[in-house]
Amino acid sequence: MRARNNSLSPVASPAPPDSSGAPAQILDRETMLGSVENDLDLLHELAELFFAESPGLLAQIRSGIAQNKPELVERCAHTLKGALSNFGARRACQAAREVEMCGRDARLGDAAAPFSTLEAEVAVASNALSDYLREVKREDSSR
Repeated sequence: MRARNNSLSPVASPAPPDSSGAPAQILDRETMLGSVENDLDLLHELAELFFAESPGLLAQIRSGIAQNKPELVERCAHTLKGALSNFGARRACQAAREVEMCGRDARLGDAAAPFSTLEAEVAVASNALSDYLREVKREDSSR
């Protein structure tokens, strides 16, 4: 297992301010590295799985909403929320939780707005994660 010093710059692309007006953090480096015990190879594998699986999960949620399948929406949103939590993507996790609750409570008519937010937040988190992995790779190659 390869350990890494956590002294990198903040893990986030510039994000829109949160409700307090402060810049929002997209990913939490401490959570992200803690979830893999500072093993950057494992983090990379986890990220690749996320990149491969998240589009399908979003498509299943969209389909579940359109076909009135609350169990599918709940399950896929829950799975996506778990994957996002590995990276400390709090805003995306919150959006996934809202969609999950719409499925759990069979309120799919209320799911369109949270799902739209979820899609946007997953894209933002994916971009931030890609940026972070590129930064880590550049640091490794410059050593």
